Amino acid sequence: MRTTGIIMAGGKSSRMGKNKALLKIGEKTVIEHIAAELEKTVTDLMIVTNTIEDYHFLNLPMVEDEWKGMGPLAGIHAGLKASKTDKNLVVACDMPFVSSKLGEILLGFLDDFDAAVPNISEQLHPLFAAYRKNVHEEISHSLQKQELRIRQFFQKINTKIVLEEDLQMLHFPYQDHHFFNMNHPEEFEEALKLANGYPKESRDLS
Repeated sequence: MRTTGIIMAGGKSSRMGKNKALLKIGEKTVIEHIAAELEKTVTDLMIVTNTIEDYHFLNLPMVEDEWKGMGPLAGIHAGLKASKTDKNLVVACDMPFVSSKLGEILLGFLDDFDAAVPNISEQLHPLFAAYRKNVHEEISHSLQKQELRIRQFFQKINTKIVLEEDLQMLHFPYQDHHFFNMNHPEEFEEALKLANGYPKESRDLS
């Protein structure tokens, strides 16, 4: 079955001060690392961005927000609407250590649910989550009503909140860095440190 990885690169990176997706870890940009990892799990990739010229070098399909200035929910809507597959994995562009294996697990939950969203250490991760394509229709209704809170949206669909216990039962040894995201310069510095200590056999950050 074909699946799509949707990389969310529509933010302004205002807290970082520069485009965080294009920061380099090793010889590759963060978004290149994410794309390479997702390719281990999904068959198709696309980028949701409102600055298409920034990402031509990736040679990937791109789509802009249909609902401008309405936050992450609008980005998810754009990606799902443009996707050609029923199952989709949404990942933020500032998560350099995403796990393809975890992505595969999340996509598997879509056999029974409309969305599968990790909740780790009481933090919800809607931008490292799996969604069925037809969810974009319900998102459109929310956007029309200016209901932009993703948590509120999850109450409208059949959502699987994936807890730490679920991952343990599936024998997936998740790590905190799988959910690490960068918003501030000091978090990018931390990412560089994590990359230097990251096991090369499990991820190539050269």
